[in-house]
Amino acid sequence: MREPDVTVTLDERTIARARERFLSRDGEPNAQVRQMIHASWVRSRENNVNIDLISTPYIRDPDLEAPLCRSAAPILDTLGAQLQGESVSIILTDHAGLVLDRRCSGMDIIRRLDAVQLAPGFSYAERFVGTNGIGTALSSGGVTLVDGREHYSQELGQFACAGAPIRHPTRGHLVGVLDLTTWSHAPGAMLTALASATAKQIEQELLAQTGLREYALFQEYMKACQQSHGPVLALNNDVVMSNDQFRQLLDPAEQEALIGYAMDSMRDDVRPLVRSVELPTGRLAHLRCKPAHCQTGVAGGVFRIGLGAHQASPRCGGSPLPGREPRSPELPGLVGSTPSWIRCGQQIDSCYQVGDWIAVEGEPGVGKLALLRAVHRRHNPAVRFRVVHPPVPGGLQDWLTSLSEDLTLPDAMIVLIHAEQLDEPDAAAATDLLIEQAAGLEVGLRPRIAITLGGPMPSAFRSIFPRTVEVPALRHRLPDLGALVSHLLTQLPNGDRLICSPQALAQLTRLNWPGNVTQLRAVLVQVVRHRRTGTIELADLPPECRSTSRRMLSPIEALERDAIVTALLDNDENPTKAATALGMSRATIYRKLRQYGIALPLAH
Repeated sequence: MREPDVTVTLDERTIARARERFLSRDGEPNAQVRQMIHASWVRSRENNVNIDLISTPYIRDPDLEAPLCRSAAPILDTLGAQLQGESVSIILTDHAGLVLDRRCSGMDIIRRLDAVQLAPGFSYAERFVGTNGIGTALSSGGVTLVDGREHYSQELGQFACAGAPIRHPTRGHLVGVLDLTTWSHAPGAMLTALASATAKQIEQELLAQTGLREYALFQEYMKACQQSHGPVLALNNDVVMSNDQFRQLLDPAEQEALIGYAMDSMRDDVRPLVRSVELPTGRLAHLRCKPAHCQTGVAGGVFRIGLGAHQASPRCGGSPLPGREPRSPELPGLVGSTPSWIRCGQQIDSCYQVGDWIAVEGEPGVGKLALLRAVHRRHNPAVRFRVVHPPVPGGLQDWLTSLSEDLTLPDAMIVLIHAEQLDEPDAAAATDLLIEQAAGLEVGLRPRIAITLGGPMPSAFRSIFPRTVEVPALRHRLPDLGALVSHLLTQLPNGDRLICSPQALAQLTRLNWPGNVTQLRAVLVQVVRHRRTGTIELADLPPECRSTSRRMLSPIEALERDAIVTALLDNDENPTKAATALGMSRATIYRKLRQYGIALPLAH
C-alpha cells in the first residue's frame, strides 16, 4: 500500500483562499496546496461537482453479504468498541465508493454525516461529491488524507477524513475503502496510520476467507471426481478446476461453452440445479450443480456433466448461397444456424402447431418475443398477434378486462411478456381467467397463449404452462453473429449499403454481449450514424466494443468506459497519457481497465 500524503499544510484560511482562487480563476497549481489535492480539485471541476450541495446516488439495498462486508465486520466491531465515545466515524465502502457500513458513537457527528449523505447506501465517489477521503483514495489508489477546506464541497469543510484502499489479496484489484472521518484539524498522521492498519487487517481477513472458499470448493470437487466417472467442472469467481474427462471428452469450443453456462448458472442461482444445454457441436450436455459452502457463505459450484450423443443440426431452407446470410423460410424475419437456436425455434413451432401453451425464457434481448412472432407469422400471418404487458400498480382489474377481450379473438396469439414481474396474487388471477375463458373454447376458436420470462416463473403459472423453452444467449451462439450483423444492417436506414470487415467482425465475436441481440442492434445503430456506405472497419466500432464486461453498465459507467477508450485511442493506447488527459491517476485508469474489461493493446 502506497505511503499516504500527509504533508503538513498551512492554516485553514490559507487553504480556503487557495481553494477560492482555484474555483474563480484558471485552476493553475498552487504551491500552498498539496499536489494530490489540486489534482482532485481539477477532476472534481471537470465532473461538474456542485460545490454548494451534496447530491449523490442512493442504492436502497447494497450487497451486505459480499466477502468484503463479512470479512470486515468483526474488525469494524473491534475498532468501534475501541473508539467508543470518540467523535470518529468508521466507514466501509465498495470499489465504487458506495457506503456499505458506518460505525460511530457520537450523535452530533452522526447527524452531521447524515446531513451530507455520508451514510450507508450513498456513493461517495469523487465524481459525485468531489475531493474527499473515500473518492480521492479510490481515484489515487493510495491512502489519502483530506482535511477541512481541502474538500471540494463547501459542506464537507467541517470534516477531516482518511481513506485507505482495500485490495483483493490474490487478484490485487481494489475492492473497497476503509475511511475514518472526524472533525477537521484532527492529527492527520494518526488518522491515516489507523486507517491504513485497519485496511491491512481487512485484507488479511479477506485472504483467510478466500483460502476457506477455495478449500471448500476443492473438497467438493474431489468428492465429485471420486463419485463420478464423467466430466467434472468446479468454479467460482477466482478458480476454475476440471478433471481429465472434461479435457479429454470435450473439445475446446465445448469446454468454453460449458464454462460459460456454468458461470451463468452460478450468477442466477446458488441452489442445487439440473440444466440441459446444447453445445456448439450439437451434442446435448446435462449439468448437475451442487453449490460448495464454507462458513462465510457460498464458495462456488461443482458441476457433474453427462454427455448425450451428437445430434444432427437441423437447418431451414438448405445450405445458404455463397455470400448470402443464412435465412430460414420457416421463421420469417430471423436468422441463425447454430443448433441451439434452430432447435429452440423448432420447439416453439411444435408447441404452436398443437396449441400447447408455452413459456419462453432467456436473458433480456435474446429474441424471445421475436421467435414467438416469427412462428405466428409462419402459420397465421393474417391473425392478430397481441402483446400484453404486466399490469400497472392498482390496474389489475382493467388489465384482466382487456385480457378477457383478447381471449375472444379466434386463433389469435397472445403473449404475456415479462411474466416474472407479476406477483403471485396477480398471476393467480390471470391463471383463473385463462383457465375459465380460454381453455373452455373449441379448438378452432382457442387462442394460443405464451409468456416470456426473464426470471423465475410465478408458481401460479406452472400448472398451465407445463413446457418451457430457453432461448440461448448471444454469447452462446457466436457463429450466428455474422449473419445477425448482415440481417440487422438491412433493417437500418442506409444499412443495406454497408458490409462488415473481417477485422470488425472478429472484434465483435470477442465480446460477451450481456444485452444480447438488442445490444448488437444498438451498436450497429451507432455505426450507421457515422458510416453510411462501404465497409465497417474496426475504427468505426463504438468504444463499448473494446470492453468485455459481463454485465450491462449503468449510463454513468458506460460514459466513463467510452471516455477511457477514446482517451486511449487518442494517446497511442498509452494508459499514462490517457490518464493525464482524463485527469485520472495511473492507478485509477488501470483499475478502470480491469473493471470494464478493456484489454490492451486494443484490437487493430
